[in-house]
Amino acid sequence: MPDLTPLWISIKVTIISTIIVCILGIILAKLMLNYKGRLKPVFESIIMLPIVLPPTVMGFILLIVFGKNKFFGQFLSDVLHINVIFTWVGAVIAAIIVSLPLMYQHVMNGFQSINPKMLNSARTMGASEGKIFRTIILPLSKRSIFSGVVMSFARGLGEFGATLMIAGYIPGLTNTLPLEIYFLVQAGEEHKAWLWVIVLIAFAICVISSLNILNLKNHKWE
Repeated sequence: MPDLTPLWISIKVTIISTIIVCILGIILAKLMLNYKGRLKPVFESIIMLPIVLPPTVMGFILLIVFGKNKFFGQFLSDVLHINVIFTWVGAVIAAIIVSLPLMYQHVMNGFQSINPKMLNSARTMGASEGKIFRTIILPLSKRSIFSGVVMSFARGLGEFGATLMIAGYIPGLTNTLPLEIYFLVQAGEEHKAWLWVIVLIAFAICVISSLNILNLKNHKWE
């Protein structure tokens, strides 16, 4: 019977990070949708930066920010008693950083696809911006939000570089599936690595299939 610890760690890390990413992605998309300032391209570039930067670079930045000898990392450790470096919390943060751009992009696309005339009609009828967001924008964007959640979950589950930099490889604590595969291969145990490779491939097929089905439903609605 194989040790399922890497699977449970990956599921825990990915579920927590996806929940946080979903909330942050919706909030950021809402803020950027309403923001019309000159710095909007700059802010959006910062949000999307993890997509184009190598994961190891993001991991290095996270080490600088959350290191125990750094201000923020020391504050978390001394005041809140939260240790990030070489813990599963670090793995969660790494997954959040690399998957947030995908969630933001999908949610923003959903928000922008809504007909502005519908929103203006609701405003003329006296609906507040909060009510418009809750009763019109969010329901009409649910497919885009779902796509973002699925893609963010998949990206978080497959995260390797930033996780290795900030969380390290500690069996039973931070050995997520990608890290487990890498270190099994390094140890010459390819036969054990194959199990987790098959698991991730099967999950990837499920993700792609679900997105394709969702796209087909969208076309039918159109």
